[in-house]
Amino acid sequence: MPFRDSWPLIGGLLFLVGFGAGLPLVALVGIAVMVIGLGSRWWASRLFDRVTLRRQLAERRVFHGEPVGFTVELENRKLLPLPWFEWRLALGEHIAVTGERLAANAVPGLHYLVRRGAAGWYSVQRWQFTLSAARRGYHPVGPASIRSSDLMGAWPSRNEDDDIDHLVVYPRVYRLPELGLPAERPFGDVRGGERIFEDPLRVAGLREYRPGDPLRRIDWKATARSSELRSRVYEPSATRQVYVLLNVDTLEHAWEGYISDELERLVSVAASVITWAAGARYAVGLLANGAYPDADRPIRLPPSRARDQHARLLEALAVIQPLTLGDLAGAVRRESGRLERGSTIVAVAALVPQPLAEALERLRSEGHRVHLVATTDRAARADIPGVVVSRVGGAFRAAEVLA
Repeated sequence: MPFRDSWPLIGGLLFLVGFGAGLPLVALVGIAVMVIGLGSRWWASRLFDRVTLRRQLAERRVFHGEPVGFTVELENRKLLPLPWFEWRLALGEHIAVTGERLAANAVPGLHYLVRRGAAGWYSVQRWQFTLSAARRGYHPVGPASIRSSDLMGAWPSRNEDDDIDHLVVYPRVYRLPELGLPAERPFGDVRGGERIFEDPLRVAGLREYRPGDPLRRIDWKATARSSELRSRVYEPSATRQVYVLLNVDTLEHAWEGYISDELERLVSVAASVITWAAGARYAVGLLANGAYPDADRPIRLPPSRARDQHARLLEALAVIQPLTLGDLAGAVRRESGRLERGSTIVAVAALVPQPLAEALERLRSEGHRVHLVATTDRAARADIPGVVVSRVGGAFRAAEVLA
């Protein structure tokens, strides 16, 4: 039995001895020990009743290097105070807190933000921090824990908060000239779908019926009014789209590991191409042989001009990890049947194995415009008939020379 649990027993024995021996002082000491022991134990059991440790990120999705406001609030909504407390909040290893020295964590990839103090009855304490992330990624904020004890410190207690928030840091984005790519039409005249087709939702007018017109084109109300067959004329429409294919592999074999700098370069180049395409009002999509966190499905976002498409694409790039789900060539083969004819394909790769080269050549033969953006010399040496190859330069090239 721990010594702290024996306090009531010791107090009871002292009371019996004092009472039996006619020693009132000993009996009073026994009563005091019992009261203190039982009171402290009850206090410890109620320490975290109506105690809340809240945390809030001002933003959950930020760009590389952007500061984020972060609030931690401790509220004690009861008459019983916390004589002392210590709360610890786990943060991803790449998250820094301005002006704070973070404590080590036994769990790899995490460190602690720590605060100590005391909380009176019906009190609220609030701390304001500024977070920043040195790398793009899906950074955990949490879990958290708080420790305290009774007034005597005999029964310390701990309360766990297992909720985990995440700070999504988008990859660094460059303007295309900074990558050595032309600012105007870097991938030629971007096409997508059928170059010109009729949109059945946009009626431009009516004309006389011509042999061969499908029945769904005939406007039966206009035909009834004029007593002659009338066919609808639809406005022409064109869809321009860019589909970015990202090969996450930086080495030929998965067991060889990966090259961190090359992976970050790949992600940044893909993000830059996507940002350019979204800014130019193209329908843009992403296919990568990476996976979402805690999921076993590859990253696939079909081309779209939806309002939130750009943010979704950057978020997908932010969470890419070195672990891949098979090679990109297999994903491309599965996707090829879903691509609209004439799509503009932009492949971003540091490594172009033969299966991927064959998959890109097949896309070109199917009528797509295929462009390869190589982030390394070995990828730039890929010779794929009909595929335009561009070597990333600019800031990245200068960094390679300095290295």
